[in-house]
Amino acid sequence: MDPLLSNLLYDHPELYEEMYPGTEKDIPRFCERLFAAHAPGGVRTLLDAGCGTGRHVEYFTGAGVDCVGFDCQEGMLAFARERRPGPDYRVGDMRSLRLGRAFDAITCFGWALSNLHANADVSRAVQTFAVHSRPGALLFVHVPNPLADPEDAAFQRHFTLTASAFTATAEAAYTLDRRRQLLTRRRLWRVPGRAPLTDHVRFRLLYPMELEHHLAEHGFRVLGMYDDTDAPSTPEASEGDLSGPALYVLARFTGTAGG
Repeated sequence: MDPLLSNLLYDHPELYEEMYPGTEKDIPRFCERLFAAHAPGGVRTLLDAGCGTGRHVEYFTGAGVDCVGFDCQEGMLAFARERRPGPDYRVGDMRSLRLGRAFDAITCFGWALSNLHANADVSRAVQTFAVHSRPGALLFVHVPNPLADPEDAAFQRHFTLTASAFTATAEAAYTLDRRRQLLTRRRLWRVPGRAPLTDHVRFRLLYPMELEHHLAEHGFRVLGMYDDTDAPSTPEASEGDLSGPALYVLARFTGTAGG
């Protein structure tokens, strides 16, 4: 993880909820459609890596799936346990977590994997996914798309946060370190009557073939890559041109290196 990570919404989970409300379900719905198309027997157990405030754990639990969510940020998990009690939430690092059980599906939403910047750390995270996958398990990963040009306004520039006591707006600027494949987002938040606040985060950009290589090294075979949650979810569907700001990757655990 980036030791300099500074994110206003991570530090204040209640504001994170306002920015990304629980009613926003387009990504887990797309994930659910992919699972239905590629797992005819259904998904009964699921591990959510980087679960944050538990919104996606709640979604799948509501669909009857036995879920475990984990995150390295204890404040987010405390909020999840209070706001969404019931599911099993664990504090853990996706590079090293070991629960001693395997799941039908693994999910990693919210660009969580991209908070790991070194190749070795990305590899360790994928190994964690593999260790917790039963044979044939499905993996869904959501990451920023390096094929979308951040200098061409591909990523969100304007943010509005409406809370009970105030409304805040932010303008985001992006810089790209091409050598290290790091995308830095800096936001300047303005709240009426208060001094401006800043936050920043760095995301590792993983190109499609690069990500596929990391997955194959640990026994995952990519079934599809998409840049649109409205994409057809059938196994025969076209993946599109992958020019959107996010990549949605579905893979199956074969247990054999090379996928």
